[in-house]
Amino acid sequence: MMLTADMFPTTHPHPAAPATGGEDARSLALAVSEQAMRQHRDSNIVILDTLERARSAPAPGGGPLDGFTLAVKDMIDVAGLPTSRGSALYGGLDALQSAECITRLESAGAALVAKVNLHEFAYGVSNENPHWGDVLNPAYPHLIPGGSSGGTAAAVAAGIARIGLGTDTAGSIRMPAACCGVVGLRPRTGRVAGRGVAPLAPSFDVVGPISASVSDTALAWSVLSGEALAGARPLRGLVVGVIEGSVAAEPLRAAGAELRPLTLPGGVLDVFWTAFRAEVTRTHEGTYPRAAEAYSENVRAKLAAASGVSAAAHRSALATLAVMREELLSRMTGVDVVVSDTLGCPTPLVGADELDYRDDLGRLVAPFSALDLPALAIGNLQIVGRTEADVLAVGLGWEHELGTIPRADGA
Repeated sequence: MMLTADMFPTTHPHPAAPATGGEDARSLALAVSEQAMRQHRDSNIVILDTLERARSAPAPGGGPLDGFTLAVKDMIDVAGLPTSRGSALYGGLDALQSAECITRLESAGAALVAKVNLHEFAYGVSNENPHWGDVLNPAYPHLIPGGSSGGTAAAVAAGIARIGLGTDTAGSIRMPAACCGVVGLRPRTGRVAGRGVAPLAPSFDVVGPISASVSDTALAWSVLSGEALAGARPLRGLVVGVIEGSVAAEPLRAAGAELRPLTLPGGVLDVFWTAFRAEVTRTHEGTYPRAAEAYSENVRAKLAAASGVSAAAHRSALATLAVMREELLSRMTGVDVVVSDTLGCPTPLVGADELDYRDDLGRLVAPFSALDLPALAIGNLQIVGRTEADVLAVGLGWEHELGTIPRADGA
């Protein structure tokens, strides 16, 4: 097979699979992945290269993801492979079973090419990692790739994989999608089975797809969920609730949508962080502070600050969030979807202190984790709705009619 330079883009995904499909599509996709890994070998994206595993897997059987390559955040178990959680404490033993999300995607034809890097324990937004190296942003090398699923977004942006799996507890799919200029879906909790996925804060943890297009993200979601593939919704006539006068949302107005201001319930983030901190402390109680020296300074500081939330305070926070969720749904009456910028500030420069910007960066994504609504990030545009089908339909409409991925680099 002759490979040409245009098959190996620096910041875009694999070319579409050839119409012949099957082995030819898979072979080409794996060759593209291999070349992209070589190009980005110093970017600390890949923790474990699984190309040989993919090449030795049974031939594809005509599934919807034949010819697709897959990168998986190393919080998710794959049978026979270690799961590091981006840490120095885990990964000594191979997983006994694959998480259901892996089984579904591989059964549909996806070829796993890499387990990829993340912010340690999925607890951060910069994807700086002293154990596995800091992930570099293939789209904007002077800016952070976002986190905690920064390795997944970077793998897609670099062309290492056509689709990726990330986890999202407080915005960890959507922030890196915005930082790297790709697309990521945060589904509602429980929509993808969590067994075989390492926890951070279990009440809010979800698994979702990342790709370079809404179309590929929708296809991956259809496989993960078992739902019919979403169809595009025309933008003309759409009624959109807008949070904080989103700049990224303005093209919707020109496309014929009606934009209305909408506000979130007051204090939602304070309540959310109470519940989050209670859960993350308990997730790590077996290893922190007992093995604190094995943690990065960054995560140690967060765990120290998270301690002290009682079980009663946690229960109260969850109950309050349930009330706030109903309040927001009431405010959404007459509104098709809600939109905002994805990031609460321009993407930070590499080397900036993550503890200084993390709350600001995530202030527009965390509320929808708190209130358990599905959210789609198309770069720096976040679309929130009542169901995953709602946000994907509008996202497909955006992609078909406008075809842009709004930037979050301050340009």
